[in-house]
Amino acid sequence: MLAEVKAILTIDHGELETCVPPDPTDFCVAVRAIVGPRNQEGEESFDVKVCTPAWINRFCQERGAVLGRHYLIVSAYNPALIRSVLTKQIERCSGSSWGDIAAKLRQIGHWEFEDYRPSD
Repeated sequence: MLAEVKAILTIDHGELETCVPPDPTDFCVAVRAIVGPRNQEGEESFDVKVCTPAWINRFCQERGAVLGRHYLIVSAYNPALIRSVLTKQIERCSGSSWGDIAAKLRQIGHWEFEDYRPSD
């Protein structure tokens, strides 16, 4: 089984192309990848913060530190590059089940069911 990107959107602004950071070299934008099994129904979300080194530096100066899990660091806001990098990384994930794939994908982005525990 292989992963397939169904959509990549910003969480607050919709399409990547409609998001225009005031400074494309100093920003952090929350991005959501909608992913499911290739050629099958179903999808789940994986969230990534896309930011620049300038934003990380400014954030560290203001608050002291940034934890790095689920971040994609780019030199400037470029929707085509962001889409390409995320799609390439996501669609190389495979497994014998969706659970196997999701376990790999959650290393890239925060999985919507990452902390889910079924109630008894």
